[in-house]
Amino acid sequence: MESTNLSQLPATAVMEASPDGLVLCDDTGVILFVNAAMAAMSGYIKADLIGQRIEVLVPTSARPSHPTLRSGFVKADASRPMGPAGDVRLLHRDGTEIAVSIALSVLNNERGHSIVASVRDISERVKLERRLQTTNEALALVTERERIARDLHDTALQHLYALGLEMQALEMLVDPTMTSRVTSAVDQIDHAIREIRTTVFTLGSAQRQGSFGQEIQALIRQATRLLGFTPRLVIDGAAQLLIPADVRSELFAVVREALGNVARHAHATEVLVEIRVEGELTATIDDNGVGIAPNALGHGNGLGNLAARADGLGGNFEIRAKSTGGTLVTWKVPL
Repeated sequence: MESTNLSQLPATAVMEASPDGLVLCDDTGVILFVNAAMAAMSGYIKADLIGQRIEVLVPTSARPSHPTLRSGFVKADASRPMGPAGDVRLLHRDGTEIAVSIALSVLNNERGHSIVASVRDISERVKLERRLQTTNEALALVTERERIARDLHDTALQHLYALGLEMQALEMLVDPTMTSRVTSAVDQIDHAIREIRTTVFTLGSAQRQGSFGQEIQALIRQATRLLGFTPRLVIDGAAQLLIPADVRSELFAVVREALGNVARHAHATEVLVEIRVEGELTATIDDNGVGIAPNALGHGNGLGNLAARADGLGGNFEIRAKSTGGTLVTWKVPL
């Protein structure tokens, strides 16, 4: 057979030793040789591939056009990579598709044209590139959120403050019959200011800048300005050592969102934030406000975000009105 003749060539030993997968086929697409790396990558034994058409290694969706592309490559008689980087797939014997990079070359000899494909598994590289892309997109989102927060604070909020002061001054000048309308307008401006302050707070970055204690204390200081009083904070001493970085960022986002809800809706005068680690991470935000209405126990007020953050880490989220008044938020995730 052709494969037996090829095995006598000195180059065959070099091809066999290559860490990349190598496959040699004739101009009709019949496989003449594969090295051990190619067989291992595709899940076949070498003998099963010899004599098969190269399309056995091509994903089903690409098979109809492959013979035409192969013929065009042979006619062009020029080495080149195959397809865009990261978009080429090898069909494994088990039916899965592997991201690969393929370099093609044409060999001309007395028997005619042969094609050599050098195949490298780049699936791990593709995964890393996708993770990097996701990280960059998340960073861009954080940057945009921070820009919006700055703009709200530096422009819209300052304009509203000025407008509120002007409206208060007008109360002294307008007809008494208009006073109630001016007072109502001032109240609406105050409400808008509180809403924007809450939005600025919840848009704030949860990026890690120091130790666990420093970060949570900074968050509490921000909440103090928003609430008008300082939330009480209780932390299990082991939390800093036992909470992984990815869980930590989610935890801070949850506390931030929950405190923002207290400021926006609860009319509370006390809030307790407690973080415990006992086999799992438990965060509770307990306020003495007006409580949460049953019809609000859906996905409004950012509650869907809190539930999604728990679900994403295999945990759970609960919010309920307390019999003594106020609301209790409980967020648990495994460690």
